[in-house]
Amino acid sequence: MNGARGISRPDVCIIGLGAAGGVAAHVLTSAGLDVVGLEAGPHWAKEDFAPDEMTMYNRRNTLGAKFNSELQTLRPDEETPTRPADYSLGKMMNGVGGGSVHWGAWARRFFPTDFLIRSATIERYGEEALPPDADVVDWPFTYEDLEPYYTKAEYALGVSGGAYRVNGKLVDTEHGNALEADRSAPFPMPPLRSFGWGERFKDASRRLGLHPFNVPAGVNSIPYDGRPACTYCGFCSGYGCYNDAKASTLVTTIPKAVETGRLDIRPFSRVVRVNTDASGKAKSVDYIGPAGTLERIEARAFLLSAYTTENIRLLFLSASDTFPDGLGNEKGLLGKFFMTHQYVEVMALFDEEINRFTGPTPQAVALDDYNADFFDHTGLGFIRGGAIGMENQTHPIGASENVPPGAPGWGRSYKEWILRNWNKVTFLRAQPESLAYASNYMDLDPVARDTSGIGLPVMRFTYRQRDNELRMIDFLQDRMGEILTEMGAHEVWKGRTWTGVGSSHDYGGCRMGSDAATSVCDGFGRLHDTPNLFVLGGATFNSCAGQNPTLTIAAMAWRTADRVVEDLTQ
Repeated sequence: MNGARGISRPDVCIIGLGAAGGVAAHVLTSAGLDVVGLEAGPHWAKEDFAPDEMTMYNRRNTLGAKFNSELQTLRPDEETPTRPADYSLGKMMNGVGGGSVHWGAWARRFFPTDFLIRSATIERYGEEALPPDADVVDWPFTYEDLEPYYTKAEYALGVSGGAYRVNGKLVDTEHGNALEADRSAPFPMPPLRSFGWGERFKDASRRLGLHPFNVPAGVNSIPYDGRPACTYCGFCSGYGCYNDAKASTLVTTIPKAVETGRLDIRPFSRVVRVNTDASGKAKSVDYIGPAGTLERIEARAFLLSAYTTENIRLLFLSASDTFPDGLGNEKGLLGKFFMTHQYVEVMALFDEEINRFTGPTPQAVALDDYNADFFDHTGLGFIRGGAIGMENQTHPIGASENVPPGAPGWGRSYKEWILRNWNKVTFLRAQPESLAYASNYMDLDPVARDTSGIGLPVMRFTYRQRDNELRMIDFLQDRMGEILTEMGAHEVWKGRTWTGVGSSHDYGGCRMGSDAATSVCDGFGRLHDTPNLFVLGGATFNSCAGQNPTLTIAAMAWRTADRVVEDLTQ
């Protein structure tokens, strides 16, 4: 079901039909606009996905032919040679639905202070609390501005959860998040069913005075919107859903856009350049179509909604006489202030079998007591924090990596240890926030090229962790160790403190703001120097919150699409 055919000059051209582009397509076509969606990968179907670890292990690594041909490079600073980048969550896939096909389906909102990171920190601790090498700025809109769009996205995608507070009234204090901001509506579905080790995590956390909650999940807990309920197969994060229960735009908003007859989906169409006219507006994009030929399409407005790195890459690659350093780069800010989530874990060995393979990743319990600014940072040497969670979905191959210090690391004795203990090891995972630093950035690698046959430069990350983030990671790992000990673990050990860049929730490079001298785009993602070109997704984030970004990406895409409708129909 690829949608309408033959829209030669659409109102809007969307580049990338993932979590952001798939939502925008729904909003735009519902408003009566004609849309062409250019997607570098295929149009997937549930038959392409299988709940099988042996053939599908970290399936996202094999669903991204384009991504795999343009792997990025990494260096910690400008004096150090580059090397291949690390990928902490596997690699991004390509295709209709994008990363929402294989996402872990934690459907989290950001907190009000996530949008006011600078002013809220200064108000509580003073400006001296901001690390001197960080460039911390507020967002150009607030939680209250985005809240209606969070609600729209939750209902359009389908989110299961318990709302702690709705319009000031307590609703679900058992499953809801006591630290969550006020909501204007409950979740469209009740929470996913609980699981034993999630309840054990809850009990231990409450004994420590913490506030655990069932994670809102982009998975159907009951039949919803014509799609079935989750079967708890345990193959969710890193996998496409075999029965369409997961809230991917592939099976939610994109089919609705197709039903309008106004969406022309063009798979296997890789955009390589945005062209501008004499006035500085975006006029067309060039793309390599399924036949391998260079095609061009014009539109009234364009939305870049590929992954963070590819959005920035396209802006750099679209340099011209008018924009010699790339679109959005008149002030040299394109690619600056790159941020990423560092997924850190603390493992624990228990006496009993854990059986965490019996359900999906979003069947999770988490707490935010050490996230954002919900704890006093005075004297800790860092600001901000991260969510801590207990997930399901541990499979034997993945579990083979969880060996404590002192245990055999290879050979027969290692295999025997894994055979005895793989199902007795569990972990807690945190999503530490990272701050923005001007010296953490993305640009085009001057040497490395993609291997697709096109030969375009790949993206280069210049990134290293700073004292603020390293102290935060140590703090969060200590807290996770305390919780696991309270849960009854008889051995606890810390995992890595560096998990890589690239597809581990990457942000920045296209900073938002009202001042064109200090930002690349406005609060809707509209480039200051190219007013009909909008950037969606994590590239526009001004800070990196301590929880998953997908729902925020969807809500922001809806808000931007509403603005595009207003621009084109007024």
